[in-house]
Amino acid sequence: MAVTAITGDIGAGKSTVSGIFADLMHCGRLDADKIAKDLWLRNDVKKIAVSRWGSEILDSSGNILMSEISRIIFASESEHNFCNSLIHPLVMLELHERSEGLKNVIIEIPLLPEAGRPEWIEKAIYVTADFKVRAERCRVRGWNDGELKRREKFLLPQNLRMSKSDYIIRNEGSLLELEHQAVSYVQENF
Repeated sequence: MAVTAITGDIGAGKSTVSGIFADLMHCGRLDADKIAKDLWLRNDVKKIAVSRWGSEILDSSGNILMSEISRIIFASESEHNFCNSLIHPLVMLELHERSEGLKNVIIEIPLLPEAGRPEWIEKAIYVTADFKVRAERCRVRGWNDGELKRREKFLLPQNLRMSKSDYIIRNEGSLLELEHQAVSYVQENF
Protein backbone atom coordinates (compact mmCIF):
# COMPACT_ATOMS: atom_id res chain seq x y z
CA MET A 1 0.00 0.00 0.00
CA ALA A 2 1.29 3.49 -0.88
CA VAL A 3 -0.27 6.33 1.06
CA THR A 4 0.65 9.78 -0.26
CA ALA A 5 -0.43 12.87 1.65
CA ILE A 6 -0.96 16.21 -0.05
CA THR A 7 -0.50 19.14 2.31
CA GLY A 8 0.55 22.76 1.97
CA ASP A 9 -0.35 26.39 2.23
CA ILE A 10 -3.87 27.76 2.41
CA GLY A 11 -5.06 28.58 -1.12
CA ALA A 12 -2.10 26.85 -2.78
CA GLY A 13 -4.25 24.34 -4.69
CA LYS A 14 -4.05 21.19 -2.58
CA SER A 15 -7.43 19.92 -3.83
CA THR A 16 -6.44 20.42 -7.45
CA VAL A 17 -3.13 18.64 -6.89
CA SER A 18 -4.86 15.79 -5.04
CA GLY A 19 -7.24 15.30 -7.95
CA ILE A 20 -4.42 15.30 -10.48
CA PHE A 21 -2.43 12.71 -8.52
CA ALA A 22 -5.46 10.46 -7.95
CA ASP A 23 -6.24 10.57 -11.68
CA LEU A 24 -2.63 9.88 -12.69
CA MET A 25 -2.27 6.98 -10.30
CA HIS A 26 -5.79 5.62 -10.85
CA CYS A 27 -6.28 5.42 -7.12
CA GLY A 28 -8.57 6.42 -4.29
CA ARG A 29 -8.65 9.91 -2.86
CA LEU A 30 -9.53 10.97 0.69
CA ASP A 31 -10.02 14.46 2.09
CA ALA A 32 -9.27 15.20 5.76
CA ASP A 33 -11.38 18.38 5.72
CA LYS A 34 -14.46 16.45 4.56
CA ILE A 35 -13.93 13.85 7.25
CA ALA A 36 -13.50 16.58 9.88
CA LYS A 37 -16.74 18.20 8.74
CA ASP A 38 -18.54 14.87 9.14
CA LEU A 39 -17.05 14.41 12.60
CA TRP A 40 -18.76 17.60 13.78
CA LEU A 41 -22.07 15.76 13.17
CA ARG A 42 -21.24 13.05 15.70
CA ASN A 43 -23.08 13.39 18.99
CA ASP A 44 -19.97 12.77 21.10
CA VAL A 45 -18.06 15.53 19.30
CA LYS A 46 -21.03 17.92 19.48
CA LYS A 47 -21.39 17.27 23.20
CA ILE A 48 -17.73 18.10 23.85
CA ALA A 49 -17.92 21.23 21.67
CA VAL A 50 -21.10 22.50 23.34
CA SER A 51 -19.60 21.80 26.76
CA ARG A 52 -16.61 23.96 25.81
CA TRP A 53 -18.25 26.74 23.78
CA GLY A 54 -21.94 26.75 24.68
CA SER A 55 -25.10 26.14 22.69
CA GLU A 56 -24.50 29.30 20.61
CA ILE A 57 -22.45 27.09 18.27
CA LEU A 58 -25.59 25.16 17.28
CA ASP A 59 -28.22 26.07 14.70
CA SER A 60 -31.97 25.70 15.35
CA SER A 61 -31.75 22.01 14.38
CA GLY A 62 -28.97 21.29 16.85
CA ASN A 63 -26.20 21.07 14.25
CA ILE A 64 -22.80 22.68 14.65
CA LEU A 65 -22.44 26.05 12.93
CA MET A 66 -19.02 25.81 11.34
CA SER A 67 -18.89 29.59 10.98
CA GLU A 68 -19.12 29.84 14.78
CA ILE A 69 -16.43 27.22 15.27
CA SER A 70 -14.16 29.11 12.85
CA ARG A 71 -14.88 32.41 14.59
CA ILE A 72 -13.91 30.92 17.96
CA ILE A 73 -10.86 28.89 17.00
CA PHE A 74 -9.24 31.50 14.77
CA ALA A 75 -9.48 34.11 17.51
CA SER A 76 -7.65 32.28 20.28
CA GLU A 77 -4.61 30.04 20.30
CA SER A 78 -5.93 28.05 23.26
CA GLU A 79 -9.28 27.42 21.54
CA HIS A 80 -7.51 26.53 18.30
CA ASN A 81 -5.32 24.05 20.17
CA PHE A 82 -8.36 22.58 21.94
CA CYS A 83 -10.17 22.10 18.62
CA ASN A 84 -7.12 20.45 17.07
CA SER A 85 -6.71 18.10 20.03
CA LEU A 86 -10.37 17.10 19.65
CA ILE A 87 -10.54 16.68 15.87
CA HIS A 88 -7.05 15.76 14.61
CA PRO A 89 -6.78 12.33 16.28
CA LEU A 90 -10.27 11.38 15.11
CA VAL A 91 -9.53 12.48 11.54
CA MET A 92 -6.23 10.62 11.41
CA LEU A 93 -7.85 7.46 12.78
CA GLU A 94 -10.62 7.65 10.16
CA LEU A 95 -8.11 8.29 7.36
CA HIS A 96 -6.01 5.34 8.43
CA GLU A 97 -9.01 3.03 8.59
CA ARG A 98 -10.30 4.14 5.18
CA SER A 99 -6.88 3.80 3.52
CA GLU A 100 -6.14 0.30 4.82
CA GLY A 101 -6.29 -2.32 2.13
CA LEU A 102 -6.02 0.15 -0.76
CA LYS A 103 -3.10 -0.35 -3.14
CA ASN A 104 -2.52 3.40 -3.53
CA VAL A 105 -4.35 6.33 -2.02
CA ILE A 106 -3.97 10.10 -2.14
CA ILE A 107 -5.01 11.88 1.04
CA GLU A 108 -5.43 15.64 1.23
CA ILE A 109 -4.41 16.66 4.76
CA PRO A 110 -3.99 20.45 5.02
CA LEU A 111 -2.78 20.32 8.64
CA LEU A 112 -0.45 17.32 8.38
CA PRO A 113 2.58 19.27 9.67
CA GLU A 114 0.57 20.41 12.69
CA ALA A 115 -1.13 17.06 13.33
CA GLY A 116 2.07 15.07 12.94
CA ARG A 117 2.88 12.59 10.21
CA PRO A 118 2.03 9.03 11.25
CA GLU A 119 4.18 6.13 10.07
CA TRP A 120 1.47 4.84 7.71
CA ILE A 121 1.85 7.91 5.45
CA GLU A 122 4.71 6.97 3.15
CA LYS A 123 5.10 10.19 1.19
CA ALA A 124 4.13 13.81 1.82
CA ILE A 125 3.89 16.41 -0.93
CA TYR A 126 3.73 20.09 -0.02
CA VAL A 127 1.85 22.48 -2.32
CA THR A 128 2.81 26.12 -2.15
CA ALA A 129 2.37 29.37 -4.06
CA ASP A 130 3.25 33.02 -3.59
CA PHE A 131 1.08 34.84 -1.04
CA LYS A 132 -0.46 37.10 -3.70
CA VAL A 133 -1.53 34.09 -5.77
CA ARG A 134 -3.00 32.35 -2.71
CA ALA A 135 -4.74 35.53 -1.54
CA GLU A 136 -6.44 35.86 -4.92
CA ARG A 137 -7.63 32.26 -4.76
CA CYS A 138 -8.96 32.85 -1.25
CA ARG A 139 -10.85 35.95 -2.42
CA VAL A 140 -12.84 33.59 -4.65
CA ARG A 141 -13.84 31.80 -1.40
CA GLY A 142 -15.07 35.13 -0.08
CA TRP A 143 -12.08 35.77 2.18
CA ASN A 144 -10.16 39.01 2.35
CA ASP A 145 -6.38 39.12 2.84
CA GLY A 146 -6.92 39.63 6.55
CA GLU A 147 -8.77 36.31 6.85
CA LEU A 148 -5.97 34.43 5.14
CA LYS A 149 -3.38 36.04 7.44
CA ARG A 150 -5.56 35.43 10.50
CA ARG A 151 -5.78 31.71 9.76
CA GLU A 152 -2.14 31.34 8.78
CA LYS A 153 -0.93 32.71 12.09
CA PHE A 154 -2.19 29.49 13.72
CA LEU A 155 0.00 27.31 11.47
CA LEU A 156 3.61 26.35 11.95
CA PRO A 157 6.05 28.61 10.05
CA GLN A 158 6.02 27.83 6.35
CA ASN A 159 9.67 26.70 6.20
CA LEU A 160 9.05 24.21 9.03
CA ARG A 161 5.85 22.96 7.38
CA MET A 162 7.72 22.46 4.10
CA SER A 163 10.62 20.67 5.80
CA LYS A 164 8.24 17.95 7.00
CA SER A 165 7.44 16.94 3.41
CA ASP A 166 9.31 14.82 0.87
CA TYR A 167 8.55 16.91 -2.20
CA ILE A 168 7.43 20.47 -2.97
CA ILE A 169 5.12 21.57 -5.77
CA ARG A 170 4.93 25.26 -6.65
CA ASN A 171 1.48 26.02 -8.04
CA GLU A 172 1.74 29.48 -9.54
CA GLY A 173 1.43 28.73 -13.23
CA SER A 174 -1.09 27.08 -15.49
CA LEU A 175 -2.96 23.86 -14.86
CA LEU A 176 -0.82 22.25 -17.58
CA GLU A 177 2.38 23.23 -15.73
CA LEU A 178 0.93 21.77 -12.54
CA GLU A 179 0.07 18.53 -14.33
CA HIS A 180 3.64 18.32 -15.69
CA GLN A 181 5.05 18.58 -12.16
CA ALA A 182 2.71 15.80 -11.00
CA VAL A 183 3.56 13.54 -13.94
CA SER A 184 7.28 13.99 -13.29
CA TYR A 185 6.84 13.08 -9.64
CA VAL A 186 4.74 9.99 -10.38
CA GLN A 187 7.20 8.78 -13.04
CA GLU A 188 10.13 9.15 -10.63
CA ASN A 189 8.45 7.68 -7.55
CA PHE A 190 5.91 5.05 -8.60
